[in-house]
Amino acid sequence: MSRHGWRGSGCLLAATVALLVMQVNRATAADTEARDFTVLIDDKRAGDYHMTITRQDDGTVAMTGQADVRISYFIKTFTYTYRGTEIWKDGRLLRLDSSANDDGKRYSLSAVSDGKVVRVKVNGVEHATRPDVWVTTYWRLADARFRNQAVPLLEADTGKDINATLQYVGTSPINVGGQMQTCAHYRLSGGVQVDMWYDAQERLVRQTAIEQGHRTALELRQIRR
Repeated sequence: MSRHGWRGSGCLLAATVALLVMQVNRATAADTEARDFTVLIDDKRAGDYHMTITRQDDGTVAMTGQADVRISYFIKTFTYTYRGTEIWKDGRLLRLDSSANDDGKRYSLSAVSDGKVVRVKVNGVEHATRPDVWVTTYWRLADARFRNQAVPLLEADTGKDINATLQYVGTSPINVGGQMQTCAHYRLSGGVQVDMWYDAQERLVRQTAIEQGHRTALELRQIRR
């Protein structure tokens, strides 16, 4: 999704939707994979997060993410929704379009790379960021040069730039789509505090963080092809 733990970033820009439709239509069944996650807050189910990953013959990869979260604390009900599409090639972000509603705070984001910088616009306000940013959906492991190093982050819903350090922790057995797999455990520290686990193909399968004093988690429950 986005943010530091479980948050992400509802209508996408028409051009982005058209681009995604063309990509999906060109893809074969083997090129597309859907991953369904359960969102947990303080160990209680709070919603769902769905990813669809489409790979093209030219190396372009598209990921669409959809999150719907709702949880009640006493008389307060918190809601969060995210819709986002990322386009990547050769480990670089080409485009990100997202919209989010963070308990009433609404964000509309578009980010486009020109090769030298990524130009980000959020609710009409623009800024430029590095061309090698890692998006806080964390759905794919950061490039090898950022492991055990500082890594630049782009928050997928708010468009904020975040500086963090990505460290390899070790391996752990994780239930991935009903099968136990040995997954790599990484930790982000600094501007964010997030733990993530990736499978042998470097795809996110689990994520935990503390958000506003609450323990949040994403847990993969199903893979669809």
